[in-house]
Amino acid sequence: MAPSIYHQCAALLNILRRFKWNLFSIVTTSLPGHEEFVATMRKLTEFKYDGEVYKIQETVVITNFNKKNLDQQMRQQLRETDTRIILLYANSVETKNILREAKVVGLSGREYMWLVTCNSAASIVEDEEAPPEFPAAEFPDGMMGLTYITDDADTFKREVQNGVRIWTKAMEQMVADNPDLEEDSLVPNLSCEHNQVVRWDKGHKFYQYMRNVTLEEDYYLEVPAVEGFKEDGSLKNMELEIVNLNGGKWKKIGKWTSEHGLTITAINWPGNSTTPPTGIPEKYELKVVTLKEPPYIMYDEPDPETGECNPGAELCRIAPLNVTQQYGPNATRNATLYKCCSGFCIDLLRMLSSKIGIKFEIFEVEDKLWGAPNENGEWNGMVRTVMDHKADMVMTSLNINPERSSVIDFSVPFLETGITIVVAVRDGVISPTAFLEPYDYPAWCTILVFSVHASGAAIFIFEWLSPAGLAQGKQPITEHKFSLFRAFWLIWAMLFGAAVNVDNPRGVSSRFMANIWALFAVVFLASYTANLAAFMIAKEDFFDLKGIEDVRLQRPEFNNPEFRYATIPNGSTAISLKKNYPKMYSYMVKYNKPNIDMGVEAVKNGEIHAFIYDASVLEYRATHDKNCKLRTVGNWYAMTGYGVGFPKGSKWKAKIDKLILEFQYNGELERLAQYWLSGACKRASEASVSSHPLKILNFTSAYILLASGILLGGILLILEHGYFKFIRPKLRKWDKCGCCGLISLSMGQSLTFEQSVMETLDLSKHFKCKNPICETHRWKVQHELDLALLRVERLQNKLRQHDLSTDNLAVWKNDRPKAITFKENEEPKSKQPEKSYYSKIPEKNGKGASKYDITGHNAVKESKPLLYDKSHPHRKKLPYCQPVSGLPMEKETVL
Repeated sequence: MAPSIYHQCAALLNILRRFKWNLFSIVTTSLPGHEEFVATMRKLTEFKYDGEVYKIQETVVITNFNKKNLDQQMRQQLRETDTRIILLYANSVETKNILREAKVVGLSGREYMWLVTCNSAASIVEDEEAPPEFPAAEFPDGMMGLTYITDDADTFKREVQNGVRIWTKAMEQMVADNPDLEEDSLVPNLSCEHNQVVRWDKGHKFYQYMRNVTLEEDYYLEVPAVEGFKEDGSLKNMELEIVNLNGGKWKKIGKWTSEHGLTITAINWPGNSTTPPTGIPEKYELKVVTLKEPPYIMYDEPDPETGECNPGAELCRIAPLNVTQQYGPNATRNATLYKCCSGFCIDLLRMLSSKIGIKFEIFEVEDKLWGAPNENGEWNGMVRTVMDHKADMVMTSLNINPERSSVIDFSVPFLETGITIVVAVRDGVISPTAFLEPYDYPAWCTILVFSVHASGAAIFIFEWLSPAGLAQGKQPITEHKFSLFRAFWLIWAMLFGAAVNVDNPRGVSSRFMANIWALFAVVFLASYTANLAAFMIAKEDFFDLKGIEDVRLQRPEFNNPEFRYATIPNGSTAISLKKNYPKMYSYMVKYNKPNIDMGVEAVKNGEIHAFIYDASVLEYRATHDKNCKLRTVGNWYAMTGYGVGFPKGSKWKAKIDKLILEFQYNGELERLAQYWLSGACKRASEASVSSHPLKILNFTSAYILLASGILLGGILLILEHGYFKFIRPKLRKWDKCGCCGLISLSMGQSLTFEQSVMETLDLSKHFKCKNPICETHRWKVQHELDLALLRVERLQNKLRQHDLSTDNLAVWKNDRPKAITFKENEEPKSKQPEKSYYSKIPEKNGKGASKYDITGHNAVKESKPLLYDKSHPHRKKLPYCQPVSGLPMEKETVL
């Protein structure tokens, strides 16, 4: 019948929600149920209520109340409680001890509210066992509590009566449902023996019946109705009284029911205040010092009418506090006094605030310096502000370094950084060698020297060896004009697609090799054209420094003009350079700039050549530059990170460290970095990736294609020779109707009779005998051929004299070799007739019949000379013939 721990936690949460006490702490003892109390409160605060989040800041468990040094230990544990709203779970004696020590350590007063459970509130005033030195008047006046059973005896009596009624009705129902139930089974088998099981075997069943009991209100006994119980055995509709300590006595100010919630009236607040405590301690309203540094801290002007900032920004004081106080409540409307701060660090501060539950006041450091020691070792800037406890926290892009860490505490780094260099990009012109830059020099040499000439030589060699080509010199050059240089000309013409006259090879292998080269040329030109566009642009000109160790920074006086560079004084970069590179630091002092804006502008207008500063800040500047005219160059130096600064021994360091590590683990910091640091301009390393010259390895596939073509060309050459030597004779016997000519003209022509005749004649013309017997035999055959041709011509002339038609399509007439031609009545082309072996002989029969004496040396000079057919490409002098007498001829004929 008494309220469960869950009911008490639910009632306390309703009180917290009523007064917007989002942050609270729990103080418990080892009283049974304290673990359940803490666990239930944690479970209930996992949810949002009306959009509000309620969090347990601290949980303090006080144990061992019997120790002599209890007071000191209790005070130390209570000091860990930071919030002003404290929930107490303890019995009456423990409650008095805890509240007494809380007053000693300053956890009482008008800013603190103690909420106690039923165990404490029921006996704070009435506990007769409490020693006289613990009067109720010494407890924090205004504290609140929950109570269920008061000092009213009638109320206690009514609850006992209700309990008996529930027990009786459950037993009646159990017996009615189980008529066979023996009476002995209803008696628990309990004894004082240690070996007996102390358990009623029917107890669980009886518990189920009791949980299903409902009772109506009994007006005679004046007991309230019971609407039933939940699964855990607690009442469905529980009612708790809300009491308030006023003048040392508990007074009822409201009630809480599980069905209707909280109802509350006038409250006596701690310290007789007229308003409830805010719930946020003064030490949770942290003062945060900062300094402008885009994108970590950026300034914008507040609304001139309302003095408020846009969502995502926080109000920051940039003027001294005594100045802003003179303007009163309208100071926030003045843009010279307040700014709206936004950026990476503001978002991080908001995330920390939502986790811890802090409020913050942001102000800019008065001297506008980061913090560095002077010659006397005295610090300035934000570091000095924190050292003097004028601020609880530094939130901006403050570098962690050993010098600063010796005077203030830092959180774990929330972002990695270092030192780098930014330079300006100057517009250039297109490089005069831009057309060569798509390939590196080894690639050009391989393509234009080796590939071109190797392919040309391969085509010529295949053509020279091919029986359909030059046939190792057997084919006269006058008939097939192809040479090594003409092969090179063909290769260059195919490479650049030039529309010029070229001599094509005839061999299958050489033609195949030419096609392979054409495919290679397509790959080469495609890759060349695709990469040429990346180089035919105006090159960006900037100082490509290698880093801090670059010779232009170490010895600037050796440059003409002198190389100028700078940084910001009193910053981590200046501290690092002064410590590690004193010569560089002393040189750049005269060029230093007071802030990042002036430093970047000096680089862009050429006042200085380079600016050295925090890497992440300069990367942001380079990627967000309006015209993308900034580049970060060189390797990062002195790698470190940004951290939150605290005074030495600050209690906030451990909490902030834990949250930053949590943000890193769940990706929140990476998300912030992507949002605030990424820009439209690419980094120098990213911009140059797409314009690297192609190397030989990038063109490996094309070279493999070319080498494979040469190998396959050699195989085709062997197959071509095999065809002419073995296959063609068999095809000639088989192909009687010229079907092979439909497949290939050259194959069909090679199988005809006239082609065989021409090949034989061509062989005879170019064949040179190497012994007298062969020469004599060759002359004899040639002489017989000449006589046969003369006889054929004579017969033709006779046919024409009788007006008979002749077969102009005869093989011997049109398809014979043109080495010997016959022409009639052709005038000499020169005054001096050419010497002929055949001359005209005077008429002997007087009938106009002429006879020719083939003598060669006895030609009649007055006769019309015989002329050669000089227009024919195969015109050659006939071999010397011996005189043959008695050969009649009708008309003069030219041989």
